[in-house]
Amino acid sequence: MTIAYQGAPGAFSHEACLAFVPDHRPIGLPSFADVVAAVLHGEAERGILPIENSRAGPVRGNGELLAQQGIAVIATYDLAVRMHLLALPAARLEDVTMIVSHPMALAQCASKLRTLGIATGPATNTALAAQGLATLDRAVLASEAAASVYGLTILRRDMHDDPDNMTRFCLFERGATGS
Repeated sequence: MTIAYQGAPGAFSHEACLAFVPDHRPIGLPSFADVVAAVLHGEAERGILPIENSRAGPVRGNGELLAQQGIAVIATYDLAVRMHLLALPAARLEDVTMIVSHPMALAQCASKLRTLGIATGPATNTALAAQGLATLDRAVLASEAAASVYGLTILRRDMHDDPDNMTRFCLFERGATGS
């Protein structure tokens, strides 16, 4: 079976696929809406979406996506989320002028980011930010798996403000379309 998720290998949604449905083949897609569309159109048997983080709150728009006619939520799972500051191997923290990540990741690390005093910017996904990292003056917030997949160095571990940081994911499939 296949399971659609938003992002690329190393994304927390990818980690959720591997942890909670290891017998499914993950398919990374550009957006949360693309994940739902893939399931509705039969391009993936199942999908997984993050719906809420214990620190940053609901993932905007995903509740509405899952409430669409034709979607059946079949399980929810909580994934421990450890956010790390990643950079190219030659980078040093004192040279970083911008930290980029998904807005939910930035929110999960807001207090620790303030103490660094470095500007932040949004990305569509933590792993995609890691994949696209190309300069020594940039860093990203992402998983240890993203560091490994994209050959990055961890400048600072555990940047999340809450040591018990968790994200709830919904596993879903195509359901009845009648009312």
